[in-house]
Amino acid sequence: MLKSKAIFFFICLLAICMGCAGNKDLVIKKKARAKADLGLIYIQHGNLRAGLKKLIEAEKLDPENADIQHELALANKDLGIHGKALVHFKKALVLRKEFPDAQNNMGTLYLLTREWDLAIECFKKAIGNVTYGTPHFAYNNLGLAYYNKGAYQKSINSYQKALEISPSYSICYCNLGLVYETINRWEKAIYAYKKAISYYPEYPAAHLSLGKCLLRIGKKNEAAKELRRTIELDPEGPFGNEARSLSGG
Repeated sequence: MLKSKAIFFFICLLAICMGCAGNKDLVIKKKARAKADLGLIYIQHGNLRAGLKKLIEAEKLDPENADIQHELALANKDLGIHGKALVHFKKALVLRKEFPDAQNNMGTLYLLTREWDLAIECFKKAIGNVTYGTPHFAYNNLGLAYYNKGAYQKSINSYQKALEISPSYSICYCNLGLVYETINRWEKAIYAYKKAISYYPEYPAAHLSLGKCLLRIGKKNEAAKELRRTIELDPEGPFGNEARSLSGG
């Protein structure tokens, strides 16, 4: 009888200890998430290095957290620390096999390092994941990779797929317009830029691209209107300055 009571007491004690250990782990994970969230706030306000420091602190507390690894990868990418960014992207994908956002973002890192084939592989993996909520981003990025490889028709196809999913994706229309310009299909380029503007009327890059395209085919009055609008929208910025130089003032 005493032996049975001793065994019962030991089992209860073990359960309490395991519960305490579990609670401790949960507290540590919550603390790590809090530090990571603070880091993201710093990053959103433009303080990338302070944000990265908090994310590193979060990683020390919870090194097997795939989200924190992904956030570290993005912070390092934004700071131009490409090698470390790649390490964190790969670790995030080891920790979570189904992580299409990380696949897509790792592809954008390969775009920065001009490794087009590796970028294409990442974007295709992201697109192929049925859990990915924003595949139009990956299709747009895939179009950029194909464009830089000189595979223009594949680039066009990728942009069109992105626009089938998200018809108001203005940046994608501009990217599509650039491909059409490159292959001298001016009317299609103009149409793409106008579509971008129809969804985002205050998009200076689209007005500038449209203006340049209209100049190219000799429609000077229409071009002048677009260049003036670019200057209005971006008076001191790079788009406005280029529009000003093209319009002669």
